[in-house]
Amino acid sequence: MKHFSFRTLLLVLPLLGLLVGGCKKAELDDYYTTDSEPGFAGLGLPRVALATRYAPTEAVPLYVSYAEADKLRDVTVFQVIGKIDSTVTGTFPANGTYNTTGGLQVMPVPYTVPTTAPNGTLVRVDVTLNFQNGAKRLRRFTYTVAAPATLEFATTPPVPTYRNGLAGTAQSEGDIVGYSLILNKGGLGAVPVPPATGLLFKGIDSLTTFYRIGTQPRVRAGVVRNPTTGAANTRTVDATIPRNSNGQPVTFIFEAYAAVQTLTITAPAINVTAPTPLATLRTGRIAGGPSVTLDSLAFNLRTGTIEPAANPPAAKDLFLSGTGNNVTLSAANNTRFYRATPAQVAAGFYTSPNANLVATTLFQNTTVADVGTVAANDVFAVRVRGAEVMLLRILSVKAGSAGAAARVRFEYRSL
Repeated sequence: MKHFSFRTLLLVLPLLGLLVGGCKKAELDDYYTTDSEPGFAGLGLPRVALATRYAPTEAVPLYVSYAEADKLRDVTVFQVIGKIDSTVTGTFPANGTYNTTGGLQVMPVPYTVPTTAPNGTLVRVDVTLNFQNGAKRLRRFTYTVAAPATLEFATTPPVPTYRNGLAGTAQSEGDIVGYSLILNKGGLGAVPVPPATGLLFKGIDSLTTFYRIGTQPRVRAGVVRNPTTGAANTRTVDATIPRNSNGQPVTFIFEAYAAVQTLTITAPAINVTAPTPLATLRTGRIAGGPSVTLDSLAFNLRTGTIEPAANPPAAKDLFLSGTGNNVTLSAANNTRFYRATPAQVAAGFYTSPNANLVATTLFQNTTVADVGTVAANDVFAVRVRGAEVMLLRILSVKAGSAGAAARVRFEYRSL
């Protein structure tokens, strides 16, 4: 076992003075050494790491672990702030309890981030475990002093984005609502180097979305891991209106966790209603080939009429683009289509039509201008010219041949 005597200290001090005076100081200076013997000693709880940033006045969840047979006497905590001399923050008698996860004694050690520590300062904490037989074991960790994390809505009051494009009063179960949030507003990604200015913020470990139906307990709906390491981050979180909420208010809650800090913001409640039906049913047909005029090729879904060939493409929502053995349809403008899957069709996508489901489906899936080859009973969700939604079903298809026209009959539902 090593011992550090007073006589040795007298011999070393002159040399130590020469070394300190002739060498450039490190970011964290050592003005002392601590004898440490081999043996087990650990910092933190099993599988729970200490954070890399803490804010002034925060209590760090510091624990030491050790074997009960080693007979710990007490724990001493030293602290080094930047290039300031080290200080003892306290000595704490052993009072560990058995932890079944690690199979060791675990003892909480009080440690609080200094109130006056400047933002961006690196701090080292040395924790010495002192045992009854005189042995010492040193464990250390470092962290950077940072401003407390922040979480807020991008606007006050928050302005949600209804992904189905319907009014806030027309939202139903399964609809998706986007909320724009700002994490660590104005925060820097790294410690500023003079003359740069700004605050270094704590990193946020996770951003969790909850919902509450009426006055029921809140339910976790989703989580974003490590949304920021400290820099400002504006992001939109999509929240889905839950099932069994029709006729009740639904409130979305966002909670961020940053080391020992928890931040919570709550959006205004949404009154959930029944889906809006696509109640208007219309039919149409388009044709093309050697025996028909060019005026039959395009259809205007808003007016429910054929769009003349001489008209500009802006209103040509459905266009017969292939008239051979494989009849194909496309849009000549910015109308976009999503082809429903057989499973969606079997589940009543067309027979129980509502604008909420169609619009949400369009938002969640890739849409195209060219739907390709069509056949009877094909079903398409349609976003007409970037605005209203419709539901289209092919009734019949007649392929074209030499001297014969290709024809497509269809029906569609709209508001």
